[in-house]
Amino acid sequence: MTTLTTTKATLDVIANRSEENRKRLEQAKTIIGTAAADLAVMVSAYAGFVSQLDIDAGGNAGNVAWDVAKAEKDIIQAEFLALKTRAEALQAVVAGL
Repeated sequence: MTTLTTTKATLDVIANRSEENRKRLEQAKTIIGTAAADLAVMVSAYAGFVSQLDIDAGGNAGNVAWDVAKAEKDIIQAEFLALKTRAEALQAVVAGL
């Protein structure tokens, strides 16, 4: 049989740990929201640069340096779009927390 003192102490531990985890979830929700918002801002902030890079690379077809820059942009853009989609999905999941 467990003593009342042990029972109360264990209940306090459970309550405290639960509260710590609730705070962590709230922090995670805030962090995900901040990341999603910044990724959304990045779309408009760099859209002109990305478009101009495509134009410049197209105007310098066959130039290895421009080809490499365009290829690097394509990789970064694909990774960025995947990250943005992931952030949006996570934001949707944590919205109900």
